[in-house]
Amino acid sequence: MVRAELIVMNEQGIHLGPANTIANLADKFESQIHFKTEYMDVSAKSIINLISGTFRQGDKIICECIGPDEEEALAAMKDLLSGDLEEKKI
Repeated sequence: MVRAELIVMNEQGIHLGPANTIANLADKFESQIHFKTEYMDVSAKSIINLISGTFRQGDKIICECIGPDEEEALAAMKDLLSGDLEEKKI
């Protein structure tokens, strides 16, 4: 298991478009990928879960990856969330 604290940088937070981008990237990995806060734990592979997280710009989340490609999955999530999710397409 690997984990890192990430900050949602996207100005609009994680809504439908960014959730789709995140889920599409997460699906490329075998590992389980979860975004956790003090109050919730959502799968990054589920658009519905991501939207229900109501993550806003500036929110701190823990990205936790468990599986055979966990290091690569975490690096990909770090890279994706560090920028403008409106512009990135997977």
